[in-house]
Amino acid sequence: MPKKKLAIFDLTDCEGCELQIINLKEKLLVLEKDLEIAAWRLIENDHSHGPFDISIIEGNPVKHDEELSLKKIRDVSKIVIALGSCACTGGIPSMINEKERDKIATKIYGKNYKPKAISAKPINEIIKVDYYIPGCPADKNQIEKFLINILNGKNPTPRPYPVCLECKLRENKCLLHAGEPCLGPVTQGGCNAKCPSGGLYCYGCWGPMKNANMEALKNVYKRDLKWNEYQIKKHLEIFWKDLEEYKKL
Repeated sequence: MPKKKLAIFDLTDCEGCELQIINLKEKLLVLEKDLEIAAWRLIENDHSHGPFDISIIEGNPVKHDEELSLKKIRDVSKIVIALGSCACTGGIPSMINEKERDKIATKIYGKNYKPKAISAKPINEIIKVDYYIPGCPADKNQIEKFLINILNGKNPTPRPYPVCLECKLRENKCLLHAGEPCLGPVTQGGCNAKCPSGGLYCYGCWGPMKNANMEALKNVYKRDLKWNEYQIKKHLEIFWKDLEEYKKL
């Protein structure tokens, strides 16, 4: 049976999610028995232009040429996977208020700087995405399992439970009960509750779980944390600004 051709692409990003692929180390060599890495800038400059069986894309399309590249990748790929929060939900770069972009660029780079960036957005606003591997960064074990499922003809699906379940399994203190913010009740599980286990609240980088009750969490923030609408808005837009769940609130 011929190997499936895998391509890995990055747009505007920190490359943290791609680093997680490299962190698979010897496991990547095992996967390579069934996969041919036909294109990946991090390992070689000269690479195939397709067609590809699987294309993994990290980062945001924040420039017009990146949007064009996305469309070309989609045209030559059987399966497209969004890797990491930036590609899946827009991530932290999408937090920037477009009305303030020029002002921020001038403050950081000076008045003579002419930014090429346009609005940061998830890649599914430009092309059709078949699967999503969330996280900031994505989890290396999740990436491995995801690829194994696809190679075996299985359909990778999101976890049907929230981060809260993983917190309970790890016997973590509930941050909401302690009067602290946490998006664990509405964020899909799979990260093994890394942030709450490390003393941080869940920021929602894995995206909302299916049928998440956002209104109920909003009411908890108002009632128990005494947060106002603006505080809740700023809290949710760290990773979810471009999602329908956020816009509905």
